[in-house]
Amino acid sequence: MTKSYPSISIVIVTYFTGPSLWDCLRACLEQHVDQIIIVNNGNHQKTTNMLHEMQQQNAKITLIEGHGNIGFAKACNLGAKQASSDYLMFLNPDAIVQSLAITHLVQVLEKEPGLCLVGARLLNQNGTEQRGARRGRLTPWSALVSMTGLARFERYSPWFADMHWERRPLPSSPVPVPAVSGACMMFRTTDFQRVDRFDERYFLHVEDLDICRRMWDAGGKVIFVPSAEVLHIGSTSRVSVFQVNWSKAIGLVRYFYRFANSPLQKIAAISLSLLIVPAVMVRALWIALKR
Repeated sequence: MTKSYPSISIVIVTYFTGPSLWDCLRACLEQHVDQIIIVNNGNHQKTTNMLHEMQQQNAKITLIEGHGNIGFAKACNLGAKQASSDYLMFLNPDAIVQSLAITHLVQVLEKEPGLCLVGARLLNQNGTEQRGARRGRLTPWSALVSMTGLARFERYSPWFADMHWERRPLPSSPVPVPAVSGACMMFRTTDFQRVDRFDERYFLHVEDLDICRRMWDAGGKVIFVPSAEVLHIGSTSRVSVFQVNWSKAIGLVRYFYRFANSPLQKIAAISLSLLIVPAVMVRALWIALKR
C-alpha cells in the first residue's frame, strides 16, 4: 500500500505587506497543501476585500481577522488554532516558496521520529543566501558581535564568530543547527503543541529563536534543509525601521533573561543588554540613513 502524503497547513501573518503577498499566496496555492490560513493583522481595505474574495473562491483559504496588529507570535498561534493538518508551516507573507521546497521539508520531518522543527534556505532576490536562515547559538555576546560588526574579525579569533552562518559553506544535506528563521519553518502539529507554541510575550522578532531553543531544551532537533529554497523579499511591511528594531531589542532582552540559569547569569544578561539595545537602535539608524 502506498503511503499517503501528510496533510499540511500554512499559516501566513500579514501586516500591510504589499504586492509580494499575492506572489506568496499564488506560490502556496501551487504547492501540495491542504489549508492556507491568513491572519490579517492589518491591511488596506482594498487588500482585505481581495483576501475575502480569495477565501470565497478557494476552499483551501481561511481568513482570520486579527483585530489590529496583535503581534507576530500571537497571530501565528491564532492561525495555528485553526489548523487541521498533520504538519504546520509558518511562512512570512513576503516569502515565495520555490518548487519542491515544502516537499523537501516534509521529507526531512518524516525521517525524524522525535520532536523536530525544520527550516528552509532563504534566498535574496539575487539568488544569494539570506542572513538568518541558519544561525548559531544566541547569547548576549554573540548578539553584540553580530550587531556591532565585530564579526568581521572572525577570521582572527573564534571569539568573534558570527552567529549568522550564511557565509559558511552550504551543506549538501539537511543538518542540525541551533536556530532557523521564522520566515519559513515547519513542525508536526503535535510537536508545535508539545513545545507550547510561540511565546506571545514577543511582539515581533526573536520568537523564532526562542522556540528553536525550547525545541532543543525539550530533547528535540532543529534542522536546516538547504534544498528547500524560499525567496524572501524582506522589509515589505509598512512599519518604521525603528519600531521593528525596538521590538527586536526588547525581544533579545527577554530571551537572555528567560534562558539565564542562575541569578548571576540574569544580572549578566541584563548588564550586557544595556549594550545590545543601543547597538540595535544604532543599526536601525544606519539602515534608515542608507535608504
